[in-house]
This record gives sequence, C-alpha cells and structure tokens, in this order.
Amino acid sequence: MGKKGQKGQKDVPEMYDEVKKRVNLALTPTGIEGLDAIASNFDISRSELVERIGRRLICLDINSFTEEEMEAIKKHWLN
Repeated sequence: MGKKGQKGQKDVPEMYDEVKKRVNLALTPTGIEGLDAIASNFDISRSELVERIGRRLICLDINSFTEEEMEAIKKHWLN
C-alpha cells in the first residue's frame, strides 16, 4: 500500500514492522463482491482488509452467530 502518487519500495515495510508476502486466495464472485464492499467501507484495499483482520485490527463478531449456525459452519468446514 504505497503512498498516493508514490510507488512502494520492494522489501521495505510501509505500515507495519515487517514486509508483506504475496498470497493467493480463491473466492467466488459473491465473496469478492462482499470483500470489496467491506474494504470500500473502510476506504482500504482488499489486501489491507485481510491484513487488518489477520492482525485483529478489524474484528469478526462470531458471537453474533447462533449455536446452530456455528455448528453448521463447523460441519461445513470440517467436511
């Protein structure tokens, strides 16, 4: 995430104390649209949104799910 009008320098941390590594995520078109909408609300990129979720700077409220929904999610991910 370089500064506006400036290209970021390779292997030089910009916002955090470490250099980012490239990863690939496979998402459905719906997942991409949802990720883009959330990132847009924060005025950040997809990559920065995932970074902030990973750093727990943006929290996911898993407590908002019912017990049945959590069981269904766990079952889906374990199969």
